[in-house]
Amino acid sequence: MELTKEYFDQQLGSLARKEDLEHLSSNVRELTTDVSELKTNVVALQEDSRTMKSDLSEIKQTLIELNKRDKEDSDAFAKTLVQHDERLMSIEQDIKQLKIKHTAS
Repeated sequence: MELTKEYFDQQLGSLARKEDLEHLSSNVRELTTDVSELKTNVVALQEDSRTMKSDLSEIKQTLIELNKRDKEDSDAFAKTLVQHDERLMSIEQDIKQLKIKHTAS
């Protein structure tokens, strides 16, 4: 390999120029800013996620309590209905007894 002017010109042409380095530096600064913004967004998303988990936990607990209350109400209604049915049957028997007595007399 001969060390000629053309060889040195070719080698110098392949080296980074000041403008190239400034452009690269600008790109690195932009990327650093973007990464910083992403970190901020991730932290905000993590906080939102924690808040949502807490809200969902509260909703779940409320639903459990509502389900329990609904079952209690349903059981109480069913018990009342059974009591009314028993009273109705008793009244019907009393009426039947009265009719029998009335027709016998």
